[in-house]
Amino acid sequence: MKNTGAGVEVLVDDSEQFLKILNEIPPLARIDDYTIEEVKINKKFNDFKILASSESEGIAFVPPDGFLCDDCLRELKDKKNLRNDYFFITCTNCGPRYTIIEKTPYDRDKTTMSDFEMCDFCKKEYTDPMNRRYHAQTVACKTCGPKLALYHNGKKIKGGIKETAELIKKGEIVAIKGIGGFHIACATRDCVVLRLRKVVKVRENKPFAVMVKNFNMLGKIADFNEVVKKLLTSNERPIVILKKLNKNSLTSVSKLDTIGVMLPYTGLHYLLFDYLDEPIIMTSSNQPESPITTRLEEQFVQYILDNDRRIVNPLDDSVIKVIAKKKLFIRRSRGFVPGAIKIADVRGVNKQILALGAEMMNTFCIYREGNAILSGHIGNTRNMRTFEYSKKIINKFLNFTKTKPEVLISDLHPEYNTSKYARELSEKLNIPLIKVQHHNAHVYSAAAEHELDDFAGIACDGLGYGTDGKIWGGEVFHNNERIGSLEEHVMLGGDSSVKNPPKMLIGILMKFLDENEVKKIMIKLKYYKHNEINLLHNQYKENFNCLKTTSMGRVLDAASALLGICDKRTYDGEPAMMLESSSGEPYYLKPVIKKEDRWILKTTPVFEYLIENIDKDKERLAATVQYYIAKGLFEIAEKYKKPIVFSGGCAYNRLMTGYLVGKGVYLNEKVPAGDGGISFGQVAYFLRNGYGI
Repeated sequence: MKNTGAGVEVLVDDSEQFLKILNEIPPLARIDDYTIEEVKINKKFNDFKILASSESEGIAFVPPDGFLCDDCLRELKDKKNLRNDYFFITCTNCGPRYTIIEKTPYDRDKTTMSDFEMCDFCKKEYTDPMNRRYHAQTVACKTCGPKLALYHNGKKIKGGIKETAELIKKGEIVAIKGIGGFHIACATRDCVVLRLRKVVKVRENKPFAVMVKNFNMLGKIADFNEVVKKLLTSNERPIVILKKLNKNSLTSVSKLDTIGVMLPYTGLHYLLFDYLDEPIIMTSSNQPESPITTRLEEQFVQYILDNDRRIVNPLDDSVIKVIAKKKLFIRRSRGFVPGAIKIADVRGVNKQILALGAEMMNTFCIYREGNAILSGHIGNTRNMRTFEYSKKIINKFLNFTKTKPEVLISDLHPEYNTSKYARELSEKLNIPLIKVQHHNAHVYSAAAEHELDDFAGIACDGLGYGTDGKIWGGEVFHNNERIGSLEEHVMLGGDSSVKNPPKMLIGILMKFLDENEVKKIMIKLKYYKHNEINLLHNQYKENFNCLKTTSMGRVLDAASALLGICDKRTYDGEPAMMLESSSGEPYYLKPVIKKEDRWILKTTPVFEYLIENIDKDKERLAATVQYYIAKGLFEIAEKYKKPIVFSGGCAYNRLMTGYLVGKGVYLNEKVPAGDGGISFGQVAYFLRNGYGI
């Protein structure tokens, strides 16, 4: 057997052994397809060997990172084992892969493990075909492998994992180097989290993820079922968003009724919890909108637990939310990336493609030979540091996969950095550039997953540039045709209304209330003073800096503000997420749909209803808004008698998505429904339409 640039070659002289190889693959292995070829050999084989790797033409796959397997976990806890308490214990079945690889194919000398020369003990295991560390490229031990070092204010101090745990218990904030980058770890006590938010992360309200030791500890803070349990213990070990047992618990960590939770997935994590008996915050170490950090000098806290294994391909933790028993990726990264996703080339395009995705929650996607290979979460490419980082990762992926793009795809928005870069690359490489509308890419991402060639698609999110130059965000498509949308509303002050939902609310209320009525509502809610409302009213009347939008996100933001739930957005989606978190059972409200140049779901009636019933149960009113929109958009989509898909950032809303799943609507299950799946949708759109290229 040997690695090649295009996969694995196996030579066997026994058909039963071949079937065994296919059926008993290691935990981190994956077989997408295989071919069988008969060759003449002059001898019988009586042993197993892994030959030196070779490079060949064809797509090269880089393996994702893995969890700590049960065998290594047993050895970690075994006092008699040489690797007892060794934080970097791994074997063929577990450990880092993608984050340490510098060049394909995946061999030790092409990874950062080449910095560590194996001792005799490790070398013996590495060369023994009967040992599970046979050709385990990460094989190491306390003698020859990576070492830990604890720092305080830039100076190395005595201590390791135990001392780090003690610091956390005392309320200190510690940066800990993990597989794909540094985490910030600390206790979940209010005073510690408040300091974390104000001093370290500048994250006023955004929820943090926590790590728990086991399911006993998890059961004290969140509700979970077998579906969730399977996800948490899967090879990929993602963060899973769960309902809190008590909505009012851990509010400093998450003001929502949910909390992101993960289990230990490295030796270091398990060893840390030998000294901890409470959940701890474990969040990516980076400043807002910047990539996850990988080096000691990039840390911004007093205490740092570092190690000397280099990380060459940074990667955040993956994040998943389960709605109606469906798995939705919020972030597809560690454990999944850079695993390929099969996608049908239904028009026989047969091109190598690079799709650059959207601006926020950015990922890019490489397509060749029926495989879509998505990057991990990159972040907001409006941030120039993040954008420059994305370009470096793009070049790495192109080299890893030996891809030479023949087609480039970007978002339709002309001012995205990704769109500008696509234009630059198109000219430089002299290859075609295709621009795909944001929401069309959303629905195609879900349709391609379910191999739908003729479908209706609902796309709902915050903002996306429309083909008419307006801001879209609540759309219904029949394949490429926009057949419906939410009612247009005014964004007072343009983008400023995104951060200030009361501005969006005023723009909606002005449609059916006079200035004095709007003024009374705003003053009662303590959002604006008399003179401020006068200015905003004049702005509305004069149509100064007033953009029109069909955005679902802005409607939910305005409803959240009207109900007094959330009046300021400190992170993406906050008002809408708070609305979801504050929802109960809905009141019945029949959707109002009008036929204009397309089908329009009127949302003004929702706000009329809220004003008329403002003294009723706020949780029921909150739910009414979300169910009204989900029902209305479904009624438009079902007019076309086609399979229906639902995608976009609002697909993470458990009320709307729960309703639509109950109606048989398809969701994204392999790529993020939010903007992290746009690049995949861009590829899917092109493969179906082709443009004659």
